[in-house]
Amino acid sequence: MKAFVNLLILLAPALALAAGAEHGGDHHAIEIPKAVIYQAINVAILVGGLIYFTKDGIVSFFAGRKTAYLEAAQKSAFAREQAEKEFVDIKNKLANLDNTRQEELGKAKAHADDLKKQIIEEAELVAKRIRDEAELTAKLEVQRAQKDLRLQLMNDSVEAARIVLTKDIGASDQQKLQKEFINNIEVVR
Repeated sequence: MKAFVNLLILLAPALALAAGAEHGGDHHAIEIPKAVIYQAINVAILVGGLIYFTKDGIVSFFAGRKTAYLEAAQKSAFAREQAEKEFVDIKNKLANLDNTRQEELGKAKAHADDLKKQIIEEAELVAKRIRDEAELTAKLEVQRAQKDLRLQLMNDSVEAARIVLTKDIGASDQQKLQKEFINNIEVVR
């Protein structure tokens, strides 16, 4: 029925023009050739047929498009709502950070001062330990050097005494020393 109404709407101007020309109302009017009228009728039939045969497909296509559009609109609205919530959260966090900035800076500075103090104390302890170890090492080296010097002095003295004894002591003195040595050994026993 709609197709027929559409066809009439399309053909109405051509029919009115043709009817006006037949009644001879205007002798100077332009006459429309019959071939054009037939072509217009053919075009109207073609358009009507296209509408009749493709209307279900077109309707379902646009219905699908409408559904997809509505789903996309819902997703977009949901995403917008989520974005607005996140924006409010971020805004609140920024406001909280601004409010607590001085407090946090004070805490950070106090923590940095404590850390600096701890590092200085540890450095002083390490320096003291190194100094103590160096002093102990120097003391041990001095003791070892003194011991080496004493040993060297004793060896030199023994050598000097041996040289003096071998040169200056005669046979009688050696017999006397041997007797004293034997007597000392007997006393020790």
